[in-house]
Amino acid sequence: MTDPTPEPRSRSPWAITSLVCSGVVLFSVLACVALAAWQSEGLTQVKVTALDAGKEPRDHGIPLLKQKEALPDYEVQIVTQDLFNHKLGARPNQSATDGLVWNLSSPVAIHEIVGIRLLDQDQLVSDTLVEVPFSRQPIEIENYRLEIQTAHSAAVGVNSFFRSPLGVTIATAFVLAIIVICIGLFL
Repeated sequence: MTDPTPEPRSRSPWAITSLVCSGVVLFSVLACVALAAWQSEGLTQVKVTALDAGKEPRDHGIPLLKQKEALPDYEVQIVTQDLFNHKLGARPNQSATDGLVWNLSSPVAIHEIVGIRLLDQDQLVSDTLVEVPFSRQPIEIENYRLEIQTAHSAAVGVNSFFRSPLGVTIATAFVLAIIVICIGLFL
């Protein structure tokens, strides 16, 4: 009499390894998308407003002599965790009473920002007027109000993902899984 139960099918170790590696690849892609979306918010604009024009610094204090040129030369810097300063440029001889706006050409990930620095740019040494920690809310400090605008960006999210230790680990696992799958196809 024949046994009706079929013989158990055994899988080769390469087939099991390929299946596991396919799972790693799928998890890696999903993790990349999720983490990139989570870290995709970037700083796009900084607005500085002087609250009192009389308290703005002047380049020189001689009355009636080139008073327009005596206005401050404002400069904004974004300080990041790696202590790299993103200089947004200077606005020479302008008052900030109506608000000065700096637009960033490429957004900076907000989770990397330590602070925002407002300087009075000089030829030799720029003077720091205020330095504030990053905040989504407008900040009033001394004679200035700093406001920021952020936006979500896929480029910021992907860059943030691959710069994080978890991102590097997942990318490495992804590459190794692809290599193992390719080796399994040829064996």
